[in-house]
Amino acid sequence: MFLKIEHHSSYQYSENVFPEPQHLYFHPLYRPHLKLIHHELQIQPSPAGYGKRLDPENNTYTQCWFNETIEKLEVVLHMTMETSVLNQFNYFREDNPKTAYQEALNLYLVPNLVLNNNIMEWVNEIESSEPSNFLSNLCLAINNRWSHSISNEQELLSPNSCFEMNSGSCRDLSWMMIQMLRSKNYPARYVSGYSYNPDIIGHELHAWVEVWLPGAGWIGLDPSSGLFITEYYIPMATSYHPTNTLPIQGTFRGNATADLNTMVNIRMA
Repeated sequence: MFLKIEHHSSYQYSENVFPEPQHLYFHPLYRPHLKLIHHELQIQPSPAGYGKRLDPENNTYTQCWFNETIEKLEVVLHMTMETSVLNQFNYFREDNPKTAYQEALNLYLVPNLVLNNNIMEWVNEIESSEPSNFLSNLCLAINNRWSHSISNEQELLSPNSCFEMNSGSCRDLSWMMIQMLRSKNYPARYVSGYSYNPDIIGHELHAWVEVWLPGAGWIGLDPSSGLFITEYYIPMATSYHPTNTLPIQGTFRGNATADLNTMVNIRMA
């Protein structure tokens, strides 16, 4: 199956600004079931220079820089991906893995926030000695209890606030689930990317969770749907913290305000 993705992002500034180097996270991450067929990234105004880089967590991004002031920054992605069937259950559980990953995984184990007693009691009721059952039950329970809302705000709800509100965006629900998993000593990270749903016309940048299991590696779960991810999910960036996965990362000199507008379209080719 082929998926065509078009992603428009633009920052309109209230006055001319001088942009510092910008990091553009518009490159798909490697996954065995995904193959990049076509990739075109358009940047306006044209930068003075640009190049592909790898960040500390092995995400590919384009670094671009400018020599003049700008009043608007536009980034347009045209991408075609070939996908094949993803079976995340095709693995042999390793209770004593040969490679000591613990030190590398510590970054994804440190809780960023202290969860309140209500959350911990709720998670304790779901916890199971069988990891796959716990992951499945937790993901489904979040989907059943919390309503999914659309939010264009870059700021996330704290997991404690999200828990009490019984509502959150895909980013809020994923961040809350990550903290729940880390509290039970499961390495977990945040994923930003695209999720194709053939039943809807418009799409948005999506967020979900990856958790590490010995023998399986990183397993993807989507608390917004309550399911393990499928081949319809295309990851663009992963990190121990959500702020490191924003598509456009960079600052500017000046006192201007900036308005962000985005549009994502995904269709079968």
